[in-house]
Amino acid sequence: MSIQPAAADSLIRQIGRDLLSVGRVPLVLLVLVLISALGVVYITHQSRQLVAQQEQLLIERDDLDIEWRNQLLEENSLAEHSRIETQAEKALEMKRPNAANEIVVQ
Repeated sequence: MSIQPAAADSLIRQIGRDLLSVGRVPLVLLVLVLISALGVVYITHQSRQLVAQQEQLLIERDDLDIEWRNQLLEENSLAEHSRIETQAEKALEMKRPNAANEIVVQ
């Protein structure tokens, strides 16, 4: 038993009419469920991208923090008093005054 093309065409039209007249509520609900599912997929994708970006920024922050600490250590070592005194003696030929050369201003 096979369905005639005209009968198949009329069957499809009848199903379409039934969906639009009697089955409106389930059809609308089906469309809303599909839209909701697509929204969930989209939001999940966006959330995962933001979490990955946050992890990358945290790694970058840690790297910058390490670099900042190294810069502080370098600054402290360059500003050390004995190093400045040595540089002044060598480059500018400066000498520390002794008690005889000191003048006290009152």
